[in-house]
Amino acid sequence: MPSSDILPLDESLHDLDARLVERVAEITRDELAARRRLLEEISPETAGLVDALHGYLEGGKLLRPRFCFWGGVAALGREPDEGELEALARCGAAIELVQAAALMHDDVIDHSPVRRGRPALHVQAESDHRHGDLAGSPEDYGTAVAIVLGDLALSWAEQIAAAVGGGAEGVSGARREFDALRTEVMSGQFLDILHQAGGFASAADAEQAALSVIRWKTVPYTVLRPVRIGAALMGASEPALEALSAWAIEVGTAFQLRDDLLSVIGDQDETGKPIGGDIVEGKRTVLLARTEAASDEEGRSLLERVVGRAGSTDAEIAEVHALMLSTGAVASVAQEVRDRAARGRDLLVAAPGLGATGRDGLGALADLATDVGSLPA
Repeated sequence: MPSSDILPLDESLHDLDARLVERVAEITRDELAARRRLLEEISPETAGLVDALHGYLEGGKLLRPRFCFWGGVAALGREPDEGELEALARCGAAIELVQAAALMHDDVIDHSPVRRGRPALHVQAESDHRHGDLAGSPEDYGTAVAIVLGDLALSWAEQIAAAVGGGAEGVSGARREFDALRTEVMSGQFLDILHQAGGFASAADAEQAALSVIRWKTVPYTVLRPVRIGAALMGASEPALEALSAWAIEVGTAFQLRDDLLSVIGDQDETGKPIGGDIVEGKRTVLLARTEAASDEEGRSLLERVVGRAGSTDAEIAEVHALMLSTGAVASVAQEVRDRAARGRDLLVAAPGLGATGRDGLGALADLATDVGSLPA
C-alpha cells in the first residue's frame, strides 16, 4: 500500500497525518478485497486485475488524499472526530483511485516505460503476455489491459465516493467537487494531447499552452479539487473555498513545474522515472518552451533533432539538458516555482475561516510539493 511518509510537523500533527494514511490504506484494501470477490465470480483471471491494481498503488505518497484531509481539518478549525476522519479518508481513497486511473492511461498515451521505479502497467502487461506465450501483439495487449484497469479504477472510485456520508456536513458540495475533478482532469488530458500534436491554437504561445495544460490537467486533481472536496465536506464557507482555490492554483502549478525540472535534474531513484523521459516523449513543457525561446539557431536545431525522437541517445539527451541549463530555462522555472510557492504561503495566511491546525498541515504539504532547494538548479 502507499508510502507511510509523514509530514514534517510537530508530534500531534504527525499522529493525525498517520491516522489518515492508515485509514486510507484500510479503506482501499477493504474496498478492493470486495471487488476482488465480485470478479472471482466472473473468473480467476479477472480477479487478477485487482492484484495488479494493488501492486500499482504501492509506493504512492497519498499527496492528494492528504490535501483533501488537511483541507477538511482547516475548514473544521479543529481535529476531526472519528466520523469526520472516516468521511475524509473515504474521499481520499476515491481520489487516489482516480489518480491511479489517470496515470495508467497517461503512461499509455505518453509511451512511458516506468512508473514509481517499476514497469508501467501496460509494460508489465506486455511482459505477462510474452511470458504467457499468448497470441497477438504484446504491445496491443498491454495497452488494452491498462485501458480496462484504468476504467475499472475510475468506476470503483465513483462507488467509494458515493458511499461517503456519516453525517458530514457538506456531502453534496463535496460530491460536486469530485465530479468537477474528473471532468477537469480529462479535459486537461485532452489539451495535453492536442498541445503535443501542435493543435492548441487558442493558446497565445507554447508557454501559455503548457500552462493551460497544467491548470486543467495537474492542478484540479492534485491540489484544487482535493482540498475543496475536504473543505466542502466539512462545511467550509464560500469565501474560504475561494481563498483555498487561489492558493491551490499557485501550489498545483508550482508542483508541476517542479516535476518538469525533476525530469532534467532530478534523482531517478527518488522520482521513480527515467531522467530524460520528457525529452524522449517530446513533452511540451514550460521548461521546453523557455529553452526554445532562449536558444540560438544551433540550439533549436538540437531540440528539433532530439526532442520527441524515440531513438535519441543518452548523449543527445544530455546535450538537451545542458542546453536547458545554459539558456537559463532551468533557473527561470525553478525561480517561478519559488515565487508561486511564496504567493501560496501568503494566500494561505490570509485565507478566511480556516483553523490553525489545518493551515499548518496544508502549508507543510505545499512545502513538500514545491521544494526545489535540493535540486542542483
